[in-house]
Amino acid sequence: MARWIRVGAALSLTGALVACGGGGGGEGDRTASTTPPTPTTPTTPTTPTPPASAPGGNPGTGARSVQTGKVIDGYVRGATVWLDVNGNHQRDADEPAAVSQAAGAYQLELTEAQRACLPYATLYVDVPVGAVDEDSGPVQAAYQMAMAPRLQPLGEDQVLNVTPLTTAIWDQVRSRLTASAPGLGSCDQLRQNQALREGLMQEIRSVMGDLVRRHNLSEARIHADFIQTQDAPSHALALDIVKGLKAGYAYQQQLQARYPDATFVRAEVYRGRGTHTVYDRADRWYRNASVWRPAGYVSEWVALDDSLGQVRQVMSLRREDRAPWGAATLTTTRTAYNFDSNQADYLCALDETVSQAQGGTSYALAVVYDDPVREADPLACLGERHATPGVPRQRHYDTHSTVGRVSHDANLRFGSAQAEYQALQDWHHLQGRSGELDFGRVIQRIAASGIGFDEAVRVDTDSWFKRVTDDTGLRVTLEKSSSGPWVRSRTLADGTSTSECSTDAGQTWAACPR
Repeated sequence: MARWIRVGAALSLTGALVACGGGGGGEGDRTASTTPPTPTTPTTPTTPTPPASAPGGNPGTGARSVQTGKVIDGYVRGATVWLDVNGNHQRDADEPAAVSQAAGAYQLELTEAQRACLPYATLYVDVPVGAVDEDSGPVQAAYQMAMAPRLQPLGEDQVLNVTPLTTAIWDQVRSRLTASAPGLGSCDQLRQNQALREGLMQEIRSVMGDLVRRHNLSEARIHADFIQTQDAPSHALALDIVKGLKAGYAYQQQLQARYPDATFVRAEVYRGRGTHTVYDRADRWYRNASVWRPAGYVSEWVALDDSLGQVRQVMSLRREDRAPWGAATLTTTRTAYNFDSNQADYLCALDETVSQAQGGTSYALAVVYDDPVREADPLACLGERHATPGVPRQRHYDTHSTVGRVSHDANLRFGSAQAEYQALQDWHHLQGRSGELDFGRVIQRIAASGIGFDEAVRVDTDSWFKRVTDDTGLRVTLEKSSSGPWVRSRTLADGTSTSECSTDAGQTWAACPR
């Protein structure tokens, strides 16, 4: 336990704070799931039929085709576009190359064999000193851009634009894979090994899916020519995404080095869009990262300055420790949070949660304790001064179940005024008490309390929330609570989502109020 505190202090002193996973933070969601997010599961990529000629960079014989696209960082002319057929990240003499012209346009001439490799090879762009960015003038320092393999058939009329955004995506994907599979970018390897193809597709879809969900910007618009379409909002957003991706990737590398036993590391840097007046302020940069280890996790959520190098405000710190508790698991969570930039000190919170799976459903009882001591240093909330639970303030039930590709979640909360709170009065200061407390009886109470989405809640609550998520096709999520409208969110074919609300229990739907 002490090790977590020392690591946290070191992060704080260097300004390298880990951000709170989930981004919404606060008293309302301190018991959010601690399972690392699962990357989007890809569909098995369609494999083009291998040609009769050699699959590598050998020019061979036969008809040639042309692959077109643009080099966009502003339009860049005088840059060399080349296809890394052998996956060594270096331009070789037998690999196809072309120089970009006016408006960044390029035409890459490909043999039949090279065309067959196009879906499996990274497309690189070397921008030398002296190339011309049509927005800003001659390039003063050389740099490189790239586009990840598409891993699906490409029509000869399909345009491939290489931009800083496609480059940032490929940098993240490549960094995750090259440590364990340094040759993963090879055309030959990817064509011959389905597991490698699916691993790369998984990473590409994970990175791309995170971007689409966070910014609600479709993959098609991510790869579009924003200059030609005069899509100024998407262009500005793309520039922000690039800046955030680079900063998040660099910070993730630091965390992976600092926590060699981590089972999962996540770091995201993004600019707020004003979707929430407190948690997501327009034009403010946030860093949101988490480190999962075998017996728990640490996470933080911070606001950054515009350079992304300094912490402007710590929004939330969290530390979770898990241990066996009889046949169940006891999770102790300590949180420091302050979402008010005008408030100098931090609220401290400590929760204890007992959880156990039974009959395909995960059941949990959480006990939330009062902690009246505020701290000027958020790390103090995670220290020994706040290690002992205080007086129980609230108890709540949490459940999760999945049948097929449909999952159900429920949360029922009780304050001291509710009878269910009193019925659980022995459930407090749970460390070491698994022998005297019967969680099986609590599971029976939870199961009978009306946790099903279509069930009426059968116990008096301070508040409740239910969600059903249907992933049978494109994801559809339906949420309802003890206050506010029902909300239905739909994932569209391009990966973006839309939401609508109902004030009559799902009978009619309309745009949600802002």
